[in-house]
Amino acid sequence: YIVTGNANWRTELMPTTKIKMLALAVTGRCNFACRYCYAAPLDAQDMSIDTAFKALKLAAQSGENFVLQFTGGEPLLNFPVIKKIAMQVIAQKLPAKMQIQTNCSLMTDEIADFLYEHKIAIGVSLDGRPGVNDLQRIYKDGTGTSQDIVKGLEILKRRNIAVGITCVVTDENVKQLESIIEFAHFLGNVRRIGFDVLRYQGRGCSLKMPCGDDVKNAMQRVINKNDYLQKLTGIKIKLSQQERAIVQKSISYAYDFGHCYAMNGQAAFVAADGSIYACSSFMGEPDFYIGNVEKGIDSLAVNDLKNKIKQSMRFCIDCREFKACGGGCYARWYGSGQATNCSAECALKLSFI
Repeated sequence: YIVTGNANWRTELMPTTKIKMLALAVTGRCNFACRYCYAAPLDAQDMSIDTAFKALKLAAQSGENFVLQFTGGEPLLNFPVIKKIAMQVIAQKLPAKMQIQTNCSLMTDEIADFLYEHKIAIGVSLDGRPGVNDLQRIYKDGTGTSQDIVKGLEILKRRNIAVGITCVVTDENVKQLESIIEFAHFLGNVRRIGFDVLRYQGRGCSLKMPCGDDVKNAMQRVINKNDYLQKLTGIKIKLSQQERAIVQKSISYAYDFGHCYAMNGQAAFVAADGSIYACSSFMGEPDFYIGNVEKGIDSLAVNDLKNKIKQSMRFCIDCREFKACGGGCYARWYGSGQATNCSAECALKLSFI
């Protein structure tokens, strides 16, 4: 399904909305049943190569750099489509930085080699050492997933393929967060860790948000543990929030949620059926629908949502720490319904300022 030669990718349907992040939910299926999964309501269908191809073409129209993320469900359940799209990016020399967010349990030698050869950055979801992770990231029968995640990570490690980890923070694991640092050093090929506070979408509504003080204390332990193990081993594991805080200091303007393409109207999250939404947390919700791969993106809907988000997050913009932290997550606020419920995310960001 590869188009080669001089296909006119950048002049056919110039969009009025430039896409800086294209996320393809290549499948709504997942082999896990994580207790906080916000994508759980997605239809269990796979994205066709035709739909994926049209979405890619939509993002490529401007000719500018964009992030292309393969997500789901569990994206490796539809690896054939990932493979064809990645080959298309290379064949067309598109300015896409490719990423995949996976639970890693389905990793194989073939998949690992392909991801490496096509420069697809790998993000793995993991919430701590096995005893902690298995409280939240489970199979449908309730058993833990850590053993299979580690098997996948070992396949990558044997090839010297580095990964990043995303750790979801809830009331149940917040007091043991530093365990993710220890486990990352044990695994050996983790080079970055990011923390994502629970969002009240999908199954996440059944869990509790951690309190701000617990997050603040946890982050201090994380930073101390990371610094200690770096000195001990010589291996540096970057913390995403720490890096973001450094970038934020160099930004001269104050009224932009620079950490989130979706909140600035620069993202397209494409469901398996080709529908496009403003944010991954709201796939399937009509209020956040902004178009489809057949007709393109409705720039008026994007602009309306962007303004709605900024008005809703006025409490964040007016905060004296806004410029330093870059602002919170609209999806997290929207799910909780109250600005006061953002204390955990505030504590997370402020820990690195």
